[in-house]
Amino acid sequence: MSTRANSVSAQAREHDRVFHKTFDAARRARALRVKVRPHRAITPLRVTPYLAAQAVVLPILLCGFLLWAKPLLLDFWRNCILFWSARLDLPFSLTARANEAGQHPLLMGVVPEGAPMPGQATLVVTALVTLAAFALSLNMKDAKLPLKYPLRIVCVLQFIALAYFWFSPSSFPYSIGRHSEELMTIGYGVMVATPVMLAMGYYILNQSLLTKLLHTALILAFFAILVPHQVLAQAFIMQHLSVLFMPVLYICFGAVFDALIFVALYSWAVSNAPMKATT
Repeated sequence: MSTRANSVSAQAREHDRVFHKTFDAARRARALRVKVRPHRAITPLRVTPYLAAQAVVLPILLCGFLLWAKPLLLDFWRNCILFWSARLDLPFSLTARANEAGQHPLLMGVVPEGAPMPGQATLVVTALVTLAAFALSLNMKDAKLPLKYPLRIVCVLQFIALAYFWFSPSSFPYSIGRHSEELMTIGYGVMVATPVMLAMGYYILNQSLLTKLLHTALILAFFAILVPHQVLAQAFIMQHLSVLFMPVLYICFGAVFDALIFVALYSWAVSNAPMKATT
């Protein structure tokens, strides 16, 4: 019995010796032949004076251009909204009185203060749907977990709006026209901030200047097309379902939505950067 145990122990030691010898040989071969480059997200960034100058000069030029083009851009957005509103049966028009910038803001309906208020049926149905959505969020796990908290935020905001319109609907101070103008102001603000934000994380990359300008132009063009259609979509919802949904649309699908769109477009631009962009 003792001889058999010694034999098994000797075999185990021989197995360990062969395993460690093979593992050491593989480790030495890997050290000699395999060059592992760290991911560029954790690679130290070397910013040359030329790249630093781009990060300063480009935002100044692009923001100056957007400030100069603001009246033209807002006129384009309003004309786009008027064009599609005629086909969507939305009562958009321009006010007769110009604002401080000499432009005529959007008007929804006959009077600036007009807004479709929610009826009792709309309040009840919305409360039931919101309650069901909140209950659904309680069971979200695993792959559905990222949707859990955004859904709860939307539900809480809608509950607050329901309480407001249930107890004091007549004191609601906003109209769809004013809401639309503020959405355009937010969209324009995001466009002006775009070159500044790109300067901190994109213009400092070692990449072609023409490529940076092209990506910047595409991002700005995306927002220039998105904003008027964002206004139309929200106006269409409120015109047919009432301004009960204006708080949620403004908070969750206004500035926050535009910021998320910028993050997605920025990620797209940076993902197309070459491997040497951080060296």
